[in-house]
Amino acid sequence: MCAVDLLGLNVFPAQGLVIAPDFPGRINWEDTYMSKGLAGARLERVEREDCPDEYLADYDNVLKTRGMDVMPNVFSLLANSPGAMAAVCPVGEYVRYKTSFDDALREYVILTVAQELRCTYEWAHHHVMAQKVDASADLLGKIGTPEIEAVPGEVGLATRYARILTRAEDVSDDMFAELKETFGTEGFVDLTVMIGYYGMLARFINTVKITPEPSLDYPPFNI
Repeated sequence: MCAVDLLGLNVFPAQGLVIAPDFPGRINWEDTYMSKGLAGARLERVEREDCPDEYLADYDNVLKTRGMDVMPNVFSLLANSPGAMAAVCPVGEYVRYKTSFDDALREYVILTVAQELRCTYEWAHHHVMAQKVDASADLLGKIGTPEIEAVPGEVGLATRYARILTRAEDVSDDMFAELKETFGTEGFVDLTVMIGYYGMLARFINTVKITPEPSLDYPPFNI
């Protein structure tokens, strides 16, 4: 399997490594992995030389925190509004790298959001990432089903909450209390922000029609 996560989940295919934001190395992905033409996309890529000077530090911070020399497609298209890029990307950095959630749990939640919103790009990248962090193959095959939501503890609760919140359904008082008891107040807020962030990103991706890179190997949606 060969993949690079362009949503800030940085996978080194040859080495099998996942890098943290403070990883000192940098790799030029352009020739091998970046989709230069973005066939079918509704917006053009915004390269560094096109970015207004007042947002160059924000542009560079995305590259630094994701360990890349070329702006990932999703953020390059987001940079058509450089102010939005500057505001949104640090939220992604926080929910991906700086919360206390287990890596596998995080991927179950993100994949739940991606499937609910039928965001193939997000689903593809995070399915690859889920395997990199040793998420359960059995649970990956149950994303979006009653079976995973029935799993005791954090996984069942978090995926059920992700589905309900993404569908804009009512969160009951009992569920709210269970979320706070299980994850704590800070964890509840972080989980809610994470679900909202990936929901926002999925809607943007779907609207501007970013498709997965041909190199990605991923299964179809479960449901």
